[in-house]
Amino acid sequence: MSKGIVYVEKAGQAPSPSKDFHQLVVTETEVIWRTWRIALRRDERGIPPNQKKVLWADFEQEELIQSDINRVFGEEMLRLVHGIACGDWLVRLPPRVIVRLTRFLGVIDVVRLSSLNRYMRNVCCSDDVWRRIVYLHSDIVTDEMKAMAKDIGWRKAFLTNKMHLRLKTKQKGKKLH
Repeated sequence: MSKGIVYVEKAGQAPSPSKDFHQLVVTETEVIWRTWRIALRRDERGIPPNQKKVLWADFEQEELIQSDINRVFGEEMLRLVHGIACGDWLVRLPPRVIVRLTRFLGVIDVVRLSSLNRYMRNVCCSDDVWRRIVYLHSDIVTDEMKAMAKDIGWRKAFLTNKMHLRLKTKQKGKKLH
């Protein structure tokens, strides 16, 4: 039996002092939270694993699962799962699609998009995105700039170049006065 599309699958141990093991699975219709209790005391051993399934439509009201996700995997993972379950289609897009979408955005909008979450930051700060921005906003891309981009990345090369141009403009303004 196929479980369909899996958007997120993460497993790990709860923070200390707990030894419990947890798994989070977000499929195309539901959020699944599994817990394996790790008991040190002999009388607590043998507890079977626990599983709770919540449909996307009901996820927002399930505060217990949300607090467990936050406690075990952190706030960013909770935001990602919440975004997927509550209809934020943007976080479900593959990076190549987001890179293509950034072609229609200005520099400020790309920077704002990168502040949504870690996933968007990784995509929006990629060389693919910033190479296009450099070629779009620079009159001439010199070999020196290409070499710098190879060393430090296209984003840093763009920002360094803009700062250098501002400094030159400022110095020219001082000479005129």
